[in-house]
Amino acid sequence: MKIMDGRLPPLTVIEASAGTGKTFSLVTRLLRLIFSGTEPERIVALTFSRMAAGEIFNSFIERLSRAAMDENTAAEESARMGRELKRADFAAKLRLVISRQHLSLIGTLDSFMMRVVRMIPLELGLEGEISVMSDYRSPLERMKLVGEMMMRGSDDAKSIFRQAFRLAFGGAGAKSFLERFSKFIDGWHFRYRDFSEAGVGCEGWGGEEAIWGGDVPCGLDVSLADIRALADSFGGYAGKRGADKFADAVRNFSGSVPPLPKCMAGDPAARDALAKMNAWKISLALKETRGIYLLMSAYEAAYASKVRARGLVTFDDLPRLLNSLPRGVKLPLEYRMDARFDHWALDEFQDTSRGQWKALENLLSEAGGPDFSKSVFIVGDRKQSIYEWRGGDVEILGRQVVEASKDGNLLQSLDESYRYAPVISEAVNRVFGEDTVRGAIDMDDARESARWKCREHVSHDRSASGYVQVIQAVKSGKQASVSDFFEPVENALKAVEPWARGISTAILVRRNEVGETLLGYLKSKGISRVVFEGESEVADNPVISAMTDLVQLAEHSTDALAYAHIAHSPIARAAYPGGVPSPAVLSASLLKDFTRMGMVRKFREVREALKRIPGTWNDFTESRFEDFIKCAAEFEEIRDAGTRLSDFVDFVGHKTHRDFAQSGMVRIMSMHQSKGLGFDWVILPFYESEKMTGERHVGPLVHSDPDWVMVNPGTSVDMTDAALAKAERDRQQMQVYNSLCLNYVAMTRAKRALTVILHPENKTAPSSPERFSDLVRLVGLKTSGDPAWYEKTEFRESATLSAERTHFARSRRKKVLKSRPSESFYAGLRGDVLFGDDFGKAARRGQETHERFEKIEWADAVFAEGLSPAFRQAFIKPTDDATVWREKPYELFIDGRWESGQFDRVVFTGEGEGRRAVIYDFKTNSIHSGESTAAFEKRIGEMYSRQMQSYRDALAVLTGIAKENIKTVLLLDSTKTSLTLQ
Repeated sequence: MKIMDGRLPPLTVIEASAGTGKTFSLVTRLLRLIFSGTEPERIVALTFSRMAAGEIFNSFIERLSRAAMDENTAAEESARMGRELKRADFAAKLRLVISRQHLSLIGTLDSFMMRVVRMIPLELGLEGEISVMSDYRSPLERMKLVGEMMMRGSDDAKSIFRQAFRLAFGGAGAKSFLERFSKFIDGWHFRYRDFSEAGVGCEGWGGEEAIWGGDVPCGLDVSLADIRALADSFGGYAGKRGADKFADAVRNFSGSVPPLPKCMAGDPAARDALAKMNAWKISLALKETRGIYLLMSAYEAAYASKVRARGLVTFDDLPRLLNSLPRGVKLPLEYRMDARFDHWALDEFQDTSRGQWKALENLLSEAGGPDFSKSVFIVGDRKQSIYEWRGGDVEILGRQVVEASKDGNLLQSLDESYRYAPVISEAVNRVFGEDTVRGAIDMDDARESARWKCREHVSHDRSASGYVQVIQAVKSGKQASVSDFFEPVENALKAVEPWARGISTAILVRRNEVGETLLGYLKSKGISRVVFEGESEVADNPVISAMTDLVQLAEHSTDALAYAHIAHSPIARAAYPGGVPSPAVLSASLLKDFTRMGMVRKFREVREALKRIPGTWNDFTESRFEDFIKCAAEFEEIRDAGTRLSDFVDFVGHKTHRDFAQSGMVRIMSMHQSKGLGFDWVILPFYESEKMTGERHVGPLVHSDPDWVMVNPGTSVDMTDAALAKAERDRQQMQVYNSLCLNYVAMTRAKRALTVILHPENKTAPSSPERFSDLVRLVGLKTSGDPAWYEKTEFRESATLSAERTHFARSRRKKVLKSRPSESFYAGLRGDVLFGDDFGKAARRGQETHERFEKIEWADAVFAEGLSPAFRQAFIKPTDDATVWREKPYELFIDGRWESGQFDRVVFTGEGEGRRAVIYDFKTNSIHSGESTAAFEKRIGEMYSRQMQSYRDALAVLTGIAKENIKTVLLLDSTKTSLTLQ
């Protein structure tokens, strides 16, 4: 770590390749900071997932703990930080960090921004409790909003809205508007917000001037009739190969541009027809883009006022809300945060979005300052940027790399991997080497965000044995299918039997549906020690599925399918042993039960009935039911007047769960999900259904400087125009870059062995790699290393687990009562008090009193002179050895309840067995009209006797002082007197 006169550089950026210890480096930074005197709560450490945040915090505590227990470990940690520290020093810091764990700001970027948003809801125009919408709630609110928008009162507004829809969809599909538009928003709303926040208005959406400047292509005003009329000029080619088909395509043209047959390649009329068809498609794309802008403008305005303003937000909303703050509001907020936080540590920085960076940029740019008391520490790897599809912008990391290379800052690179054996690092270098990729794939003119950069990787353990196996799947038909990869995976697993050797193994796939299908195949082949860790539907169990039909039938008595499912399921025998009632009777009964009992109670009643049927209920079903009942509880919580009971079926359909493998199980998971993990053996079935350029799922054309966006008219059309061709090339290069990043992540998960199953090779090899498998073949990656690797090493995962899934009995959850003796409450108030003008003044006076007295440790003579005798006793130091607590909060588990409280003031005297304490509690209650002082003191004493008894019991437990040596005193502000309760 670079030090400047004993101070940290203002900005440190570490570019860390896979497995090189970036989390270790970040935790080392945290240790250095707390040992330099920084309070833990003044450090902000953020990453992008709760799992990664937990890993950082656990590593932080673990390293402190190990150093606190062992002098040798303490010496090693001290050397890393350039300090001389002992075991006791680490123990002291460990106690400090744990005691302030509730103040920790080690977490996710989303949670940090949510904390900030909740600080200023009114400034952001938000009402009610702010909450992040679930995957179900978000589309539900969207559908409701679209329906409201279509029911606008103004006929003119409806006309404009429908016109925008016809523009956006080319005049088709108006009858299915709600469904189509709801899906449509997913793909365009975030892009609209990106562009509008960047100051790009309607001129940037399909605006000819923005795209072409003053050189707009000719012929964009061509009509379908003009194009179709050209078909009559091709009569001279009748009967020639492909000519008649081309002429028919022109005559019936409605958007699909036909290929030009060879016999007509030199014909000016044919080329003119082709040009006009392309121009028509470009013109249509421009109109659709402008329509999208109008739709998104209307939707965003309605969404902001109808959904977001109610406090219902998505994670994507959080940085945008903060960025929307006026300068006069944002600057004071940033000033407050800058005064509270001194050091920032950001992990996985390559995944930072433009909105997130804009929200944090001003705060982080203040690092350094005149006294270098603040710093920013960034860790990232551009090769692992796999979240571009959700806004991640790798260029942000690139700009910070440039800043870190300047004088006074620090830029480091970590390329020595502690994860994998040399044979795997050699494979990674061969496939992903910078010169290799740029030589094989034309990326020299790519934007910075799509320009591949990769330094040479080395393995820390140069002597470790390993194995790389390269297999090519064999096509079972004309086109490769996912099933072509199953048998090679099966053969590899049966050859090694990792479950019997304790070898941690992962099969990484691109999509969840591939993983689920592969799991079914392997199970059918007798390989039971395998689990799919992707996301599956909660209701993927037959019993749970039948339970959802109970809800469906409750509101739809004529749903024959739901009734038949229930009648033929175990629910029929369990709940209706005398026979299933008719659909109408059963529907009415279910509706009554769900209304009277609620969904949670009703489902639990069905569960108990099913348990009485032998062979119906097992541990697997119970685990699924736990997820299912949580869904029911959540649904009941968010239901409103517009939510139907049967909407629960769709709600559950949006809910997923994830199975986690126990030790000794082979794990199937997505490549995205594997990020940050490592396995002894990784199997990669590279089933690639499309090219790296993503030509089957063509995204919009986006350009910067000048900024514009446009519906993609099609790859072949793009290439007929220079401006569109450049934007399409940028899109393809970004797609290729994203593909390389994802495959890099996948290949670098392996520690000892890597099995690569390549997509079948085409009969004619492409001139440049179209699929990642083509690149692997091009660089000549072959099987290498020790094929008997699994026999020569002792692996750590347990190999003794039974073939059946192990289940652990869970003890019944105990309900813990919560007690908050310090909370204010109103009870037994008379009407003249409750509705009097002075009601509430006592609470405000109480807050002011607490704030005033909290600042006073002991009263000097001047201050004491102004106090009443009763109050003076609490603030005059009674003995030289006296100590005091002021506004001291506590958490305590006592007598079977969890108690949270706060002492106003506690004065301690004496030592050992003679130690005593007086608990002083300030009360600002008002005297009732006509109430005497004696009656007032009696009422207050009765009101707060239990509270003071709780304080006395708690203090006895917390300090060990005998209860008889603890006195409780109420200081009554209204009468300036005291009341001793014990």
